[in-house]
Amino acid sequence: MAFAFFTLGGKQFWEDRFFYNGWRIQRNCLTGNYRLLDEWDIRRESGSLLRCQNAFLHFIEVYQLLRPKQKAVFLLHGYGQSKDKFHKMVRQFELAGFTPIAINMPTLRVSFNALVEQLDFLLKNLKDIQEVNFVAYGFSGIVLRKVLAKSWGWRRKMKIGRIVAINVPNRGALWGQKLSRFPIISNFLGSAVQMYIPDLAVNVPDFPKSVETGVITSWNPLIRTLLKVLPRSWQQLLPDKKDSFVDGAKEIFAVKFWGINFCSSQKVITYCINFIKSGKFKSVQKIKKL
Repeated sequence: MAFAFFTLGGKQFWEDRFFYNGWRIQRNCLTGNYRLLDEWDIRRESGSLLRCQNAFLHFIEVYQLLRPKQKAVFLLHGYGQSKDKFHKMVRQFELAGFTPIAINMPTLRVSFNALVEQLDFLLKNLKDIQEVNFVAYGFSGIVLRKVLAKSWGWRRKMKIGRIVAINVPNRGALWGQKLSRFPIISNFLGSAVQMYIPDLAVNVPDFPKSVETGVITSWNPLIRTLLKVLPRSWQQLLPDKKDSFVDGAKEIFAVKFWGINFCSSQKVITYCINFIKSGKFKSVQKIKKL
């Protein structure tokens, strides 16, 4: 057994490969090594995948882990972020009767196709879950679109519930196309950043029409004012709210937000839970024109 201690971060190097009731097995995208973490992110084992799987089976007996709630919600973070973005949202989805699964994806270190494969692998290896829902922030929404477009095996054993897409650049962003021309910058941002290129983003299949999808976009009054003084050529490089629109979305809302972590807003968390549970954001007024 590995020495049990808190991890030292490095979330852009570790990808989640298995999740069960707060426990997760991660793989280092550089070395290929695995580690088993408990629900407090304490490392319980490391080495090969088989070694971590066997250790997990041991801890199931030792700690008598309970079965998860049968309805799960995958929380998918944006580009260059980590699962910590959803720390507050995780707790409130638990209280609402769901199994929240905040996924860590090394978006700066692996390709777009590798991110798609990671999410598929996680879904394929879910245990004791009958329905899966999604809250996707930013870039992860494009990854999710690709995953849901495939006829993966896991879709035969689980129902897909609802999707909340938050600030997803469904039509790409011009800044991604501009920055990808500079090797130094593109090497730092990783190859997956190319999916921000509009021509590539729009070619990814849309969210399934059969799945109820709600769209949330954010706007900051201060930033909106500052943008007006920038040259128009610069303004065009920045994401537009309409880039987040989803054809056939059940509801589309714009939410004013002054802070940094949009997903930590109590208002946004409430909207996400409401939509996943009922298909309606409820307490906000619908925005017809943005």
